[in-house]
Amino acid sequence: MSEPRPDDGYRAVMRACADAIGLHPPEIVLPTDHWAEINGITTHYLDWGNPHLPHLVLLHGGGLTAHTWDMAALLLRDRYHVIAPDQRGHGDSGWTPDQQAHIDPYDLMLTDTRIFLDHLAFDRMALCGMSMGALNAIRYASRHPGRLQALAIVDVGPRVMREGRLEMARFRRETETLSHFDDFLDRAIQFNPQRHPAHLRYSLLHSLKRVDSGWTWKQDLRGGTRDDDAVTAALPTEMEERARWMSADLRAIKIPTLLIRGEISNMLPPDAAAEVVELMDDCELATIPGAGHSVQGDNPVAFARTLDEFLSRQLG
Repeated sequence: MSEPRPDDGYRAVMRACADAIGLHPPEIVLPTDHWAEINGITTHYLDWGNPHLPHLVLLHGGGLTAHTWDMAALLLRDRYHVIAPDQRGHGDSGWTPDQQAHIDPYDLMLTDTRIFLDHLAFDRMALCGMSMGALNAIRYASRHPGRLQALAIVDVGPRVMREGRLEMARFRRETETLSHFDDFLDRAIQFNPQRHPAHLRYSLLHSLKRVDSGWTWKQDLRGGTRDDDAVTAALPTEMEERARWMSADLRAIKIPTLLIRGEISNMLPPDAAAEVVELMDDCELATIPGAGHSVQGDNPVAFARTLDEFLSRQLG
């Protein structure tokens, strides 16, 4: 099921964002919205057109949406058929229903990814994921490599900085609901000062929704806004368990892989990124200047150029 996105000012907002950050795409093009029933939920995804080009599927990070890739997609769409879904519990996709609540969320998202890519039915493609999306891409690639020509993973590894995880959890908890949209923008500018305010505003327009008490995240935060003590206590065990299975999955991946790290990331330190390269059979590392954890948003021009340079070698 699909429909064109109504041009209700979205194009103008996109153009204003691109102009503010010095992005100069060939043209400002809107993606089309699509929906599919995937693993028990209605999944929303964006299609940037040009289906005759090599296929590139982008999986966003936790707390983000498919629109986190918009600025980079404007630069990539003339060379790739770009598809970006809202993963479960994010953006305009459905939330995990009660009957699936007992299942590990990463197991659910692995199944989501498999069924979604089956739905797209591309014979060959490249897969790129950031943070949570990278974890899903890693798990998929280690188990279902047949369709994948190349893999890109953004700012993730078995060992991540605990402080970055705590900062992100605190930001989500303290901004669960605010009275005004500009309250969110002010908090976002404080949290991510390297991002241009115009780009933060653009991202928030896609990440927030109105409620009776003001504005809140589209993200499913059920059980996800623990206080600092609860997060601090849970993190070591959670991170150790994730590190074990991620290391095993990274070793199992044989397809060409690019690890993209943000130069000033508070999640993935340089030595941890080097460990990922050592774990993998065929992996190269690229560092994006001036970018934090959300590399594709903090420096979309360098991100798109780096990803294109890698993919052009693998898909050509």
